Amino acid sequence: MISSPVVVVGLGAMGSAACAHLARRGVPVIGIDRFSPPHDQGSSHGGSRVARRAYFEHPDYVPLLERAFRGWERLESETGLACLKRVGVLLMGGPDSEVLRASQESAKRHSIEVMALAPRQLATAYPQFGLPDGTCGLLEPDAGFVIPENGVEAHLRVARRHGAEFRLDTRVVAIEADDDGGVVRLEGESIDASRIVVTAGAWSNQLLPGIAERLHLAAQRKHIVWFRPRDATLCSDARMPAWVIDDGGACGDGLYYGVPTWSGQIGHDGVKIGFHGPGTPIDPDDHARTPDPLVVDRFRNDMERYLPGVLGDPVAAATCLYTMSPDQHFVIDLVPDARSVAFAAGFSGHGYKFAPVIGELLADLVLEGSSELPADFLRVGRFTES
Repeated sequence: MISSPVVVVGLGAMGSAACAHLARRGVPVIGIDRFSPPHDQGSSHGGSRVARRAYFEHPDYVPLLERAFRGWERLESETGLACLKRVGVLLMGGPDSEVLRASQESAKRHSIEVMALAPRQLATAYPQFGLPDGTCGLLEPDAGFVIPENGVEAHLRVARRHGAEFRLDTRVVAIEADDDGGVVRLEGESIDASRIVVTAGAWSNQLLPGIAERLHLAAQRKHIVWFRPRDATLCSDARMPAWVIDDGGACGDGLYYGVPTWSGQIGHDGVKIGFHGPGTPIDPDDHARTPDPLVVDRFRNDMERYLPGVLGDPVAAATCLYTMSPDQHFVIDLVPDARSVAFAAGFSGHGYKFAPVIGELLADLVLEGSSELPADFLRVGRFTES
């Protein structure tokens, strides 16, 4: 058995960030991942993730987002890898859109620059979109998207630079821990750790069964489709921001979003389209990774409604995993009956952009038992408090 002060299990967005923050503080770290990150087996891939601060999900996220954006800038400076592209984010919806209303509330409360666009202004500024009469817009010009593969690689580079070690393509069989420390059991080896961080995404239920029973985390499969532009100019980041459409449920329970083409695009070419909403429940070890042709066809048909004549045929499609919490908000805390273990889970399809600040928060929790970061609203106790 070998020993290490801190072991981080799962090296996607949050685990790689936790390793970087711990290693920067001079803490010896061993990071473990069942694959070789950055990879496409979990939730930290796809070439882009929309990043905005005028947050409709809850205004309490905004201070964390402000710190996360600074974290992406720091990471770019440290590594030279592009992580955050500020192409703007455009939210679109009807006059009664809760997405627009809540985003404006967050922007007002936290002094975030946004531009409200009346229907005629929206149609003039962004003629790509075919939208119902009365559709309004809200543009956050300083927002954009983060590049997940680069973000993971950059955090791992920083961690390595400061002495972190990694065990890749290595499966964790079990974690046994109490308040004073624990053992991370691998196939054929065990690591004795004084502290453990678990950021295992869809595999959290397997590694933290007590937390799984309490939170009812649900692993779900989602689709992403890339379309060839018919008009390259209208679909480039010079003319198209990242965007989200609140259509009031016309295309199902969720929101379509898109990312324009951009110079140096990571992964597949084309305009990326996704649908943020409930997915198909799956077992992360046994599910179809091949995209469903019926879902791809649905995306094609719906985009003819919202980007009529603008997009050509799909050039690629992929699946990714959402790990949903019961209230679709993150869960970040110490394990109640094993306080040597910090965990982050349930990012519910909107967590990647927070990675730098989540890594910092996890480092605080596992080293100090608490954090001054304003994240108490994400603790596990909210599921049991009356």
